[in-house]
Amino acid sequence: MFDEADENYDPVLIESIIDFDPNTMCVEQESSDIIDTLRGWLSDSVPSHIDIDSIDSFSDHSEIFSFEIPLNRKEWLVEDLASKRQRSPRLFEFLVLLLGKPQYKSYASFIDKAKGVFQIYQPEKVAELWQSVKSRQSNQRMTYDKFARAIRWYYKSNIMQKTNTRYTFQFSSKTLKNYFVDENNNTKLSLKS
Repeated sequence: MFDEADENYDPVLIESIIDFDPNTMCVEQESSDIIDTLRGWLSDSVPSHIDIDSIDSFSDHSEIFSFEIPLNRKEWLVEDLASKRQRSPRLFEFLVLLLGKPQYKSYASFIDKAKGVFQIYQPEKVAELWQSVKSRQSNQRMTYDKFARAIRWYYKSNIMQKTNTRYTFQFSSKTLKNYFVDENNNTKLSLKS
């Protein structure tokens, strides 16, 4: 039924599972058979340290479905208002930039943008990205625990607020009101009072 020369050919769609018609698409097998087929396909592409048969929920194993996003350090630089020079971002500026970049939606995203509440989905990758963006010359690896501890320092200065939920953070109303990072990565004070 499938021909590689056909524009609708997809190697994932196996002839015995799905009958593909441009107007309709119907499943010819039981869903458990499809899951078994997909499980077999995944076992070839999943890292060997993960046991496919023990996976109940793929949301707990984001490393299976993630890929490396090439890092361009220049896209993370911000302009300092006082000196007018490009510099590495502060941690809260990094978070604002991260949340504003669509290619990093799998790392973190806003839950409630109006309130400044966001969740980190891949904490270790965010910590590694922060280490790379900050250009830290250290032999020690940045872990999520160290990263989260650094965020908690912002509670005292009222840049961040406590959420008491794991991997969930919130910018304070002061931060939302006074700071923003524009499309050119310039950190500016808002003109609103």
